Amino acid sequence: MAKKFNFREVPAGYQLCFNGQCPRKDDCIRFLAGQHVPSTLMSGPSIYPNSLTDGVCPYFKQTRVIHGAWGFRNLYKNVAKADAPILKAKVINYLGGPVACYGYGHGDKLLTPEQQESIQGFFNELGYTNTIVFEGYSIMYDFSGEVTDEVSKVDNREE
Repeated sequence: MAKKFNFREVPAGYQLCFNGQCPRKDDCIRFLAGQHVPSTLMSGPSIYPNSLTDGVCPYFKQTRVIHGAWGFRNLYKNVAKADAPILKAKVINYLGGPVACYGYGHGDKLLTPEQQESIQGFFNELGYTNTIVFEGYSIMYDFSGEVTDEVSKVDNREE
């Protein structure tokens, strides 16, 4: 699945990598994003080169293009009235609370195929075997996972 990279799709706060010495750089979404930073962006979260130890980086994230989904308006349409609150609670809890769920429901965030499968599983557990259909789908780079704007604490600072 070919997709042109667009830096505007990189989530705010996503840590970028600029380590051209990393042996896995060609397969890492963080490095790919770092190669597409617009000239107007002067600073932001990044992975430091010393994160690479013996060829291993704990921040490596495989580049992949996925079929993301969004929108819950019709998700509960064919669900029994008694089951709807149960399913809604499971989905909200799974996605990290009402605020996060709102983002997925309105297309601010896209569900990965794994998340779509998990939500389908909630329906299946209650006996709903039809494939659920979200409001919209989009081909996108997968930026799911940890996004942090927290500054790392350095234990051994030299002054």
